[in-house]
Amino acid sequence: MTTSPRHRRRISALLATALVALGLTTLQGGTSAAAQRLGDPIAAQALRDPTAAQALSTVARFQGEWNSPPTTLSGGETVDAPLLGNGDVGVAVGGSVDDQTFYLGKNDFFSTATNGIEPLGRIVLSVPGLAGSGYHVVQDIARAQVEGTYTLGAEKLSSTSWVSATRNLFVTTLRLSGSRPQQATVTVQDGLGKTPATSSGDGVLDADVQAGTTDAPGDPHARISTSVRGTAASISGNRISLSLRPGVTYTVTAAIQSSHDTPRYQSVAHADAAPSRGSLDRLHAAHESWWREYWSRSFVQIPDQAVEKSWYGSLYLLGSVSRSGKYAPGLWGNWITGEMNWYGDYHANYNYEAAFYPTLSTNHVAQMGNYDDPVLDWMPRGKAKAAAAGYQGVLYPVGISPNGTSAADDLYNQKSDAVNFASDMVMKYEYTRSASYARKVLPYLEQVGLFWQHYLTWDAATGTYDIQNDAPQEGGVYPQTNSILSLGLVHLLFQGLVDMSKDLHINGSLVPAWQHIDKNLAPLPTMTRNGQTVFRQTSEGSGWVTDGNDVAVQAVYPGLQVGLNSSADLLQTARNTVAQLDNWHSDNSPATLYAAAAAVGYNPSTLMEELHSEATAHSYPNMAVHHYGGGVENLNVTTSGLDEMLLQSFQHDIKVFPDWPANSNAKFGGLLAYDGFLVSSSIRDNAVEYVRITSRSGRDLTFTNPWPGRTMEYYVNGVHQGTLSGTTIKLHTKVGESIDLAPAGTSEATVRHELSQPAEAATASSLTTGFETGQTQPTWTDTVDNVDTNGDGDYGVTGLCCGLTGPQAAVRTGEQAHTGDAALMYSGYANGGSYDHAYMQVYGFNGAPLTVRDDTELSYWILPQSNATTPWVDAGSDNSTCVAVDLVFTDGSDLRDSGATDRSGNGIHPARQCGHLTPDTWNHVTVDLGRVKAGQAISKVLLGFDRSGATGGYRGYVDDLSIG
Repeated sequence: MTTSPRHRRRISALLATALVALGLTTLQGGTSAAAQRLGDPIAAQALRDPTAAQALSTVARFQGEWNSPPTTLSGGETVDAPLLGNGDVGVAVGGSVDDQTFYLGKNDFFSTATNGIEPLGRIVLSVPGLAGSGYHVVQDIARAQVEGTYTLGAEKLSSTSWVSATRNLFVTTLRLSGSRPQQATVTVQDGLGKTPATSSGDGVLDADVQAGTTDAPGDPHARISTSVRGTAASISGNRISLSLRPGVTYTVTAAIQSSHDTPRYQSVAHADAAPSRGSLDRLHAAHESWWREYWSRSFVQIPDQAVEKSWYGSLYLLGSVSRSGKYAPGLWGNWITGEMNWYGDYHANYNYEAAFYPTLSTNHVAQMGNYDDPVLDWMPRGKAKAAAAGYQGVLYPVGISPNGTSAADDLYNQKSDAVNFASDMVMKYEYTRSASYARKVLPYLEQVGLFWQHYLTWDAATGTYDIQNDAPQEGGVYPQTNSILSLGLVHLLFQGLVDMSKDLHINGSLVPAWQHIDKNLAPLPTMTRNGQTVFRQTSEGSGWVTDGNDVAVQAVYPGLQVGLNSSADLLQTARNTVAQLDNWHSDNSPATLYAAAAAVGYNPSTLMEELHSEATAHSYPNMAVHHYGGGVENLNVTTSGLDEMLLQSFQHDIKVFPDWPANSNAKFGGLLAYDGFLVSSSIRDNAVEYVRITSRSGRDLTFTNPWPGRTMEYYVNGVHQGTLSGTTIKLHTKVGESIDLAPAGTSEATVRHELSQPAEAATASSLTTGFETGQTQPTWTDTVDNVDTNGDGDYGVTGLCCGLTGPQAAVRTGEQAHTGDAALMYSGYANGGSYDHAYMQVYGFNGAPLTVRDDTELSYWILPQSNATTPWVDAGSDNSTCVAVDLVFTDGSDLRDSGATDRSGNGIHPARQCGHLTPDTWNHVTVDLGRVKAGQAISKVLLGFDRSGATGGYRGYVDDLSIG
């Protein structure tokens, strides 16, 4: 509970002692007199936050890169093109320089005829004399520009394109090198590639376009005003013609204004289209300044560079697609290349919300400034829709559009859309504790609460509130009772209403009722599946659904009702659910599944490996994570997924590195935690080095001791305040106060030095495990490797028996073991195909690859079973011997095809092990890795079965695996 500042006092020594004994320390925070003295060097140094320097140096390492033109520019979904944007205007760059199209989109270009977003226009640059040029394009996310190099023999054209961060102006500079000039044209088209109405004057080509093909009342119109600097260009119709001379820089500028921007959009665009050299220089400086400030707000540094790149790439796209004061982005953002799927609207059942979740933890809250607008604009229709159905409050459909419109005004049997919209609002308040924001969104949240207060039914027998006839997924047939999605979101709603009302000292008569609902909502529904307790989608209706959605864990995230402070049983149920969903790369799960898994402490090695796959196999060169049907919602995949591994706070208890892989050094700065705290920390050699927490709101701080059982040093604004101890620690804070925490004996100077240093690279060279409790456990369970095998990890192999859906590789205890009680069991059934094989993922090391030295050896024990020890292997079959441990290296190569042999001279390829292992006996297999792979690094351990034409089952165990 929040304590009013006027009632805060230093606790007595006796109470402090008692709290320490309970593992809870509470101290009065505040800056000492010494720290307040003018010119105190330590305090002054402490206030110099190195976050910006770390962030800018880190993001500069990453860029998108193309060596051939993009190919996915139509189809109404995410494009694979180089992308630019300023939160309103977006540009996708398609084609090569002989026919290069800049697709223009704008967040406000929604047709009133369809209430769907429409493409705004196209600018086509053509240099026909360079047809067939080599193509190299870079998307520089640090500077928010796209750089192209097009080479044909001795002729080279270089280009740099950017969309001004502070004005709706698209700029492309061109510079030719070579021996002869080139003729070029710049053609302006409407959004569908047709010729628009044009006019010209003052060297400016004005093209007028409208949203859609029908001029419906209220349809937005726009003007694209284009000019060329550096030559005397000629304008004819919708085309500008010019001659490019070697060594001369030419600048194409296009100002874009819509009728939503200003009624004077035509004259404003025309006036902006031909800025002077000095004005353009100032605009570019402002552009770079905006992006520097944007990048300076937070950073992450982790060993897996693909995941780190995806985190920054997602933030680049976020900064390009959303801006306060502008229309909010729909499903596909402002990269609109044609007719977009699902009208490109604001889809309520997770899509719209997920795109904005990363603004919070990454400390880019300003990018959420336009989120509320379409939701609040829909309130009159929401009230009318609820009243028409006989309800109070508001009722929202699945899809809404700007200005109180909707392209698809259908509930699809769901009541959760309005409360889904509320999730971002509640989260934003909990992260920021902004009173002004609470006042802005409370009227909406109160109406959503009013709906649920009267919609819920009280079950006197169980003493719970139930949710009737509310489908967790679109179109679910009634009855659908206690949707787990709605339960989580309704909890979150009322928790937010209570917090906002208490902080603002309002709604005193409503708070008890809200608290009663929050306390007595029906429990999250569960079921037993594969011998484990898992969440189900409803208590009556949809049970376990395997369709690529992760609804079953959405009470965890975004519902935020299960976390590391929850009961052990609830956490285990959540982890079981994540494991059995196994939807890491499906169409609809990734935007929320990774954050949910991290929130409940799911195996962090697995999370990192699957995030690596998202960042590589499921991402375009422009760094957009892509799944069918998913657009800018996927900005939340690596951002919130990684952030929840590094920092958790949604249970109002800050935990650093709460779900982090062992032996993986990492560092982050400026991430935002609940209650308005900015947090920075570092972990090296499995130990947290420091924690810096800056208070933005002056609220009480609760955090979990990052050094369990140990005392820590406590500094405020650089001045030592003593030591702290305990499991959970509470401190009072003041606005702007900076708190440094470090292991006992650590000086403030050491903390400042560690803050200023980049994360130290983590390298490992050994793995030793017997699969016992407390030893390194597998990253995956029963998971085919379709990443490093290019989708060919399993061919012709099915489950061994008993309804199993596929081959297995999982730890078993109490069955067979070389030493101890546990071993890795493998099984499958070969169906006589020409290439029967199954390569199962066991361990992943993308976070810290294992280095192969000259003397590195692979060693393991394997017990292949025959019919004598298992009925699932046919009599006389030696299929179980066609199994070997395989390794994947960071260069993409593998052990099985390296030509390596074991100490007995048998090839280590699983097919080469056939018949060379003794069934029902522990066989020791060793391989001299240094001889064939010295200097390389291992990214993954597989267990492979491989036997062409094999028929029947195979089964066995592997134990005492070591690499070193």
